[in-house]
Amino acid sequence: MDPGPGEEGVALAVSPLRPSEKFHVFVSYSSMDATWTHGLISRLEADLPGLRVCLHERDFTPGRNVLENMAECIQHSQKVLLVLSQDFVQSRWCLLEADLSLFGYCLERKPVIPVLLRPCQVPLHLSHLTYLEAADSRFYRKVGQLLCQPNRCLARALPARRPAASLYSGKTLLTLNCINRDGLPSWKVGSFSTLAVPDPLKEVLEDAEVFKHAVGILNAVPSPRSCLRYLGCRVPLGIFLLFLSLGLLTLPLVLGLQENPPAQRFLLISATVFFSPLFVILGVNSLCWFRRFSRKKMRELVLRVGEANTLLAPHSLLMGCDTMNKLYFVYVLLEDCRRVFLEAAEGEALFREALLRFSSSYACCVAHAHFPAGEDAQGAPGHLELGLCFCQFVSLQLKRHEGLGVNPV
Repeated sequence: MDPGPGEEGVALAVSPLRPSEKFHVFVSYSSMDATWTHGLISRLEADLPGLRVCLHERDFTPGRNVLENMAECIQHSQKVLLVLSQDFVQSRWCLLEADLSLFGYCLERKPVIPVLLRPCQVPLHLSHLTYLEAADSRFYRKVGQLLCQPNRCLARALPARRPAASLYSGKTLLTLNCINRDGLPSWKVGSFSTLAVPDPLKEVLEDAEVFKHAVGILNAVPSPRSCLRYLGCRVPLGIFLLFLSLGLLTLPLVLGLQENPPAQRFLLISATVFFSPLFVILGVNSLCWFRRFSRKKMRELVLRVGEANTLLAPHSLLMGCDTMNKLYFVYVLLEDCRRVFLEAAEGEALFREALLRFSSSYACCVAHAHFPAGEDAQGAPGHLELGLCFCQFVSLQLKRHEGLGVNPV
């Protein structure tokens, strides 16, 4: 078993609280990790007498706004400890707690101790911190030592910060998942948070209203209300219609056409010829509803993303989507490509039309570093060091899909 924090030397003691401080550490964690976190806190409080830990379920003021509670508790704590796991990353509650608008102050002025409980995709605005691993045999000792270190002495004791990567044209800045991803049905369009500009985008987009408006355009895309969105509805309906069509085909044999007058035989055969294929078509359409809906909804989303990109393009930022619950944000310098469009008549309108129709798929190509092959585009000079620039991409798409209503550049 891992020894206590001070078993290798002098017993550790927590730093005294200043008049403006109420807690030694504010702990942020997912409710799914509550058992492990409470066990860690109980052990620390037993081994470190006087340690005051802030937990939201016992220390938040009832009736107050969650964000106000959080901001006040963080401000009145010496340090911040994050228990990172996939549940933490996906939890809407913890995403609010880890929002840069609240943690920006802490990352600069307060020690932040990230603890990796289980492997997960660490939030991008925390990825520059090297975390402690809960599986480390010396983890408990390290945590105790960090909690007992005065803030002014933690410059070297804390995990090192990783330098941020340089900004360059064609760089993927952020992959943004929808906030309701957990348990999201396959037919439902995801909703994306507009609370604040994510940290990776702040270097190129400082206006929060532009981000809120752009993402709000996507949030306005409605999900279907048809009962066919449920698999339990469309499968029985499709099977019922198919069996009904088979029943109509056998109905003349059952009734015996030879015994009926010619007029009745004609009506029965006409009804069978008409309704049997109709029910087959309706049954197949019911079974294939989701596939048709997905294609239609993705086309709508792509157009909405293009509309949002008309707002983001002046900031050298493009958004792309290839699913209904994930967005890609890429940094691309578009001014040189825009000048190419302006050489044609009505060039500004052409550039806007190109953004509406092709910017989403182009952003996805940049995010995945996978561009369509085209001999014509390969030999032409471009404005992107690796891959196709936007004007090359548009020209290639127009040559492959003629008749979209946009003149080639």
